Amino acid sequence: MVSIYIQAKTTEKLGIVVDENVVKEIHIDRPELSSLVGNIYVARVKVVDRSLQAVFVDIGLEKLGFLQSNEIPMAKKMKKPIESVITEGERIVVQVQKDAYGNKGARLTANITLPGIDIVYLPNGDYVAASRKLSDETKDELRQQISNVKTGTEGAIIRTSAQKKTAEEVVLEFKNLRNQWEKVNKLAKNSPVPRLVFHDQAVSDRLIRKFSPDQINHIRVDQPELANRIRNNYPTISEKITWVENIENLLPRSIKQILEQAVTQKVTTASGVELVIDETEALTVIDVNSAGFYGKGTKEHTLLQVNMNAAKEIANQLRLRNISGAIVIDFIGMKSVENQQSVLTHLKKKLYKDPIRTEVYGFTKLGLVEMTRKRESPPLSYVLLDKGKTSSFTKQSLVYDLERELFNYQQSDVEALLIEIHPTIYKLLFDMIDKGRLAKKITKEVYMKRTNGVLSYHIALTGSHLLIKEYIARNSGDTIDKVF
Repeated sequence: MVSIYIQAKTTEKLGIVVDENVVKEIHIDRPELSSLVGNIYVARVKVVDRSLQAVFVDIGLEKLGFLQSNEIPMAKKMKKPIESVITEGERIVVQVQKDAYGNKGARLTANITLPGIDIVYLPNGDYVAASRKLSDETKDELRQQISNVKTGTEGAIIRTSAQKKTAEEVVLEFKNLRNQWEKVNKLAKNSPVPRLVFHDQAVSDRLIRKFSPDQINHIRVDQPELANRIRNNYPTISEKITWVENIENLLPRSIKQILEQAVTQKVTTASGVELVIDETEALTVIDVNSAGFYGKGTKEHTLLQVNMNAAKEIANQLRLRNISGAIVIDFIGMKSVENQQSVLTHLKKKLYKDPIRTEVYGFTKLGLVEMTRKRESPPLSYVLLDKGKTSSFTKQSLVYDLERELFNYQQSDVEALLIEIHPTIYKLLFDMIDKGRLAKKITKEVYMKRTNGVLSYHIALTGSHLLIKEYIARNSGDTIDKVF
């Protein structure tokens, strides 16, 4: 069972998934890079492309969204070319399936879904489906109950978690989601174009829904208002939701350490096997080295042990880093086809717990393993690191890190802090962070000394008010500002 930790009091929202005291997933939601997956827009069709059988749609972003004909209910139902069912300039309600990435705009669908815990509501679905993991008896009963209350083109997907619910509870959620859709649809009809009409929060809503209730041990949230909202939206797991003042105290490591380890190029397992992970826009290459591994038995058996160990860690790292798209793994070469198959089987087994779909295609003639992982949002490296610099955090990442440190000091006995900060980071801090909001939450006195002598920032001195003021008096020639 997983534990979910949500840090929402800071400008950068974080969701961290922990299983058996190991961090499995990191979800980041920033104002300037917020995931739009699940958001619903009333939009305008800009271009109808007959050759692609797709349309390009303005949802209010820099890049036009991409909508294929099989994602338009009318085109799919009538089996007609896209130009016969949709025209340029037309209003359309669409939902984001994949975020914009690189030079590609967001991928869209007109097959709208409103997900709950046990039901996914489909206003244009016109069918009732059920998870294959449900028993036949449960499937038949719940399908019948939903079919009895659905009208028009409504539909639903019954999730696995419904197994432990009564039919009445599942039907009630269906009706609640229907009411929610009616409000969204009304807003879309009366709004200027383009406009966001439904916001699906990456942290916390989408994160929580990735797991069925029986997979969740507990959810810790650092904002009482958010904890209450989650309880109201997901009443079946309300008893698992707890407000805590500082989630970082409950994590296996500090958030700074967690983020650093999630983007480092080299990873060494406990047994000494080393992975070198190179991410590019086109694909990700993972090289396996025996490094400090010492095996027993024949050389071939040792190579098998190394590769089995690597396969387990590769599955962990793909999920942790949110690596997606085409992936090539260079395992250490083995002569035995049987051993190759054992490695593939082990890799697939370890990938089974990953909520995101993966496909492992096997070894090529060159001895490389090809696989894919579905892209639903940008990888952590894209969010955290400077492009082209495999180990350098962006200035924005450093600013958010500083904000977290300021919040962490609120739990200490320190009265005042002196921070040496690079002028660029200083300016960005107050461009990106709402100073007024932060000032209300910071109870310590914070002084900042702008200097080119540090690359980003450094907490140079902490202690009493008197200690900091004495330092400032001794260094009167320095530019030191009291910011809080």
